[in-house]
Amino acid sequence: MTEAPEPSIPGASVAPRSFYHGYVMLPIAMIIAICTMPGQSVLVALFNEPIREALGIKLATLSLCYTIGTIAAAFPLVYVGRLADRFGLRVVVGTIALLFAGGLWILSLAQNPIGLTIGFFLIRMLGQGALGMLTGHILAMWFERKLGTMDAVKSVGFAIGAAVLPAPTAWLITEVGWRDALPILGAGMLLVVLPLVLTIFRNKPEDIGQHLDGDPVEHATHDVLHGGAPPPGDPAFTLRQALTTRAFWILVGAMVGNGLIGTAVIFQIQPILASAGADPLNAPKAMAPWPIASAITVLLGGWLADRVHAARLLWIGPAGCGLASLIWYAAVSNAVALPPVTTVGIGMAVLGVSMGSVMGVGQPTLARYFGRTHHGSIRGFYGMLMVAGTGVGPTLAGMAYEFAGQTFGPILIAFAIACVPMALFTLTLRRPERPTAQGEGLDCG
Repeated sequence: MTEAPEPSIPGASVAPRSFYHGYVMLPIAMIIAICTMPGQSVLVALFNEPIREALGIKLATLSLCYTIGTIAAAFPLVYVGRLADRFGLRVVVGTIALLFAGGLWILSLAQNPIGLTIGFFLIRMLGQGALGMLTGHILAMWFERKLGTMDAVKSVGFAIGAAVLPAPTAWLITEVGWRDALPILGAGMLLVVLPLVLTIFRNKPEDIGQHLDGDPVEHATHDVLHGGAPPPGDPAFTLRQALTTRAFWILVGAMVGNGLIGTAVIFQIQPILASAGADPLNAPKAMAPWPIASAITVLLGGWLADRVHAARLLWIGPAGCGLASLIWYAAVSNAVALPPVTTVGIGMAVLGVSMGSVMGVGQPTLARYFGRTHHGSIRGFYGMLMVAGTGVGPTLAGMAYEFAGQTFGPILIAFAIACVPMALFTLTLRRPERPTAQGEGLDCG
């Protein structure tokens, strides 16, 4: 028995529309991606030194709090995806936005490492984790053939936020202090997200008499939210079935590995600059090339993902991440004549190319290979692993820094070496066969 479709809301209509509403949902997904920024490492890193000074804790302690909070934040994401499958994205996105604002306020109240860990858990689970994951889920409900391009355009929203918001956030912290800056960011996020959710947000094209990709012809009866049968063209993998395929682990491994290394460096950007002999306050300047390069690359990667086999593109992610790690090693070891901020910035530009390619290719491929029917659950599990990986990275870097005598050189070399097998594995990626009657998926040779 299926549930009733989404209740009628002001301005909604079940009559077919001439303009495809997916093109309205695209900028909404972009805006929500920008609004995850207070929970992303690129902004959290700007709070690190003020928090350390206020609480009187060491870098290793701060990193450990961040890692514990982030890893703990990863596990509920599977359930967030299932809730989106069951109740619809509109309800879940609005609820998560409210909780995210509350999490930022709770973090601002932290007085010790325990409170700090709880705050990190909330903002990483709700912002970077849940809202970030749901932005990709939104587009997968509206696009299939164009999903790579649309997901890439959405990712530009994230890149814009990462490029624009660090400088004003650093100014806000200086002007009002970190404790007041956090709830201000939360209030700003709500003022943007809630009006969109309450007015023009829609769950899926079927709710308003449209069809996937804006096609004029109905694919098949397919209610992805309420248990309807998948259309003939949908692979309809369950999460359990997806986990049995090699393709899932290659895709997720490339994206999570890239996120782990990138987050480790972004989170530790201030001490990395200091160890290279530069002013830590130059962190926004050093990070600036990363979102610019990422925005350009993710657009190209998404466009290519709609036209080229993923295995021919995915390797660029781990290969670029390894190259970036070597460039950062050159900065902290003073192996080049360039100013440290410039060298670190070059590494950030290469990281942007790496992240842009792996996300622009990997995320739409995940939806294409495993289908829309259980996409929330599958994306939720991937999101759990991604958030856990981004939590492990900062502590690996922080502990290695202390163990190596306050230098980041050894961990950066280790990151570069780890990227080699990741790049090689991506070359073996193949689309999995549809699930068998026994409930397993097989990888095509």
